[in-house]
Amino acid sequence: MKTNNELGVYPYLQVIILFAGFGSMVGGVIAELGLLFVFRDADFVQIGYQPLLYVGLLGFIPALLTGVIVAYKQIWRGDHKSLRTTFLVGFITSAGYMGAIILYLGINSWIEVGVLLAFMIGIGLFGAINLAIASRIALPKVCKSHFDVSTKKVDDNYNGLSFTKR
Repeated sequence: MKTNNELGVYPYLQVIILFAGFGSMVGGVIAELGLLFVFRDADFVQIGYQPLLYVGLLGFIPALLTGVIVAYKQIWRGDHKSLRTTFLVGFITSAGYMGAIILYLGINSWIEVGVLLAFMIGIGLFGAINLAIASRIALPKVCKSHFDVSTKKVDDNYNGLSFTKR
């Protein structure tokens, strides 16, 4: 991953908050648009705000976990590996979170294990796509100028332009 070694500053808190906010919000909007696409005769009033609210609330914890992991790894936008990494981390956190919820509800047969795995893969892909989209917004850009602001400036005794002196 690209890191900005010259500056040494990574906006940890900003990345975590933006991932938690935008990751869950993108999921709610995609779920709402999917329902409007499936039920073409319905409008927003008939479907309501429930998909935005429920998917947003369920997606908050995986998005927050993904934000923490991405901030810990100091992933920057602009690297070709950043999208792949956030997709993979989003898949793992979303699938693991949904699997934990379903396991909490209880499994009674081997058929339910297969259904659980299929559901975890589907939810994991949905969460990974949401968080890959959110990474385009939440991740900081790499400083391409390589200008080191941490070092002290050298005084060059510049007093102004010579033709402006009287």
